[in-house]
Amino acid sequence: MKLKRIACAAAAFALALPFAACGGKEEQPTALDDNYRNWYEIFVRSFCDSGDDGIGDLKGVTQKLDYVKEMGFNGIWFMPVCQSDTYHGYDVVDYYTIESDYGTNDDFKELVREAHSRGINVIVDMVFNHSSVTHSWFKKAVQALRNGETTGENAKYIDYYNFSETQSTGYAPVGGVDLFYECRFDTAMPDLNLDSAAVREEISDIMEFWLTEMDVDGFRLDACTSYYTGNVQKNVEFLSFVNTEAKSVKEDAYIVGEVWEGTDAQIRAYYESGIDSCFLFTASAGAAGLSTIKSTLSSIQSKPGDYFTKLLLDYQTVYDKGSQAPFLSNHDTSRAANMLVGEAQVKMGAGLLALMNGNTFVYYGDEIGMVCKDASSDPTKRIPMRWSDNLMAEGQVFIPPQPGVSIGADAYRYPSVAEQQEDEFSILAYYKKVMNMRHRHPEIARGTVEALSAPNASVAAFKKTYDGKSITVLVNLSDMETYTVNLSDYGDVKVTDLIDATREKSASSKKDVTMKPYSIAILH
Repeated sequence: MKLKRIACAAAAFALALPFAACGGKEEQPTALDDNYRNWYEIFVRSFCDSGDDGIGDLKGVTQKLDYVKEMGFNGIWFMPVCQSDTYHGYDVVDYYTIESDYGTNDDFKELVREAHSRGINVIVDMVFNHSSVTHSWFKKAVQALRNGETTGENAKYIDYYNFSETQSTGYAPVGGVDLFYECRFDTAMPDLNLDSAAVREEISDIMEFWLTEMDVDGFRLDACTSYYTGNVQKNVEFLSFVNTEAKSVKEDAYIVGEVWEGTDAQIRAYYESGIDSCFLFTASAGAAGLSTIKSTLSSIQSKPGDYFTKLLLDYQTVYDKGSQAPFLSNHDTSRAANMLVGEAQVKMGAGLLALMNGNTFVYYGDEIGMVCKDASSDPTKRIPMRWSDNLMAEGQVFIPPQPGVSIGADAYRYPSVAEQQEDEFSILAYYKKVMNMRHRHPEIARGTVEALSAPNASVAAFKKTYDGKSITVLVNLSDMETYTVNLSDYGDVKVTDLIDATREKSASSKKDVTMKPYSIAILH
């Protein structure tokens, strides 16, 4: 289909960017097979195209699974893959059918089989707060209301949504009848009535389908704070229902919730539901205030070492249930490379993320420093992955998420995957090192944190202990200074990992370790 690719690329030349397959394999450390994983968030539409139409698809993702594994990710979170009316998929039309632009249900099953064969788990975005206005449930409910039906097949769906005789904030006119429906996000997304026993039964059936028929390993739950607007207690109760139902089907299903709140206390409240994780928004680019990771690397910190160690201890204290889910960016926020300034800081941000407890989540493209040109525009946060500078490379996605969104060279600050794979100091190379570091040392994700004496205010020093084994972590958070640390200060240890975010190289001997600016040393 080269002629088709050439024609489509020519038509979109102002938007096109080249992408190519990854090359080269190397032995990667074996990860523990549990729910502490390095997750990679993928927007299928913008990831990899196997069909020469310029749109990402499931077969394209399957072709990139080796890349995902080599980068150190052993989990994939897919943004919505169900049939939808819009490019992003958060207005679901059919919970049981794959979006036609992405492929078929069989394509998804094949992807999951291939992922599992590589030790990669798969979770999918589940949108239970609302459906699309074109979902059959809503269409039947509206039809029944307009016809004045109170019994029959269509009438039962009236209970699936929240209708009102009076208009208030978050409600829109039904049309054709003097009623209004709740739609907190958009008029095209009517809120589901989650108090309805019938709706909850539908949700149970949907989860069972995805956990059994599609063999996914869990769910990312969208908009958890909006299930019942302004009512944390009812939100938590509904999450508890979802968690219980999912795990009655697959005991080890991993459930992570989008609890977009600005404080740890607010996020912690949702762990009472029993779900495994809530996204750690306080650490991310989408934080209400200054991100804790950004703050660690900020000049406002006179003692960044103490700050980061205390941060880990505070998180450990607050999040005393479940497992944390730290991330730098996702499809709703500015990207990590917008939040962190310069190549070294972008890499060091990833290093700090990799040292945190719980499950790390990395948004596709962050590993090459992709940026968001307009933080007010969601489609610009979801532009195509940049695989190569070769315009005709197989796998190229050259259709933007929405018309008018620039995906030209000016939309990308750092080189492509192919270029960065040839550079041992690249952002991609750094991500690969720190994500695989987490597999080599299971204490990082799972361990109990203990503060240690640091040799300098710019150095964080802490121990992590898991399953009777401990590692010592030293982090030089200065962007200018080099420090030499005596290993004997931390017992009978040796350096097992030494990772630099700058283009300088730290060094170690049997007696000490010389840490260049923005470097990490693991002692064992």
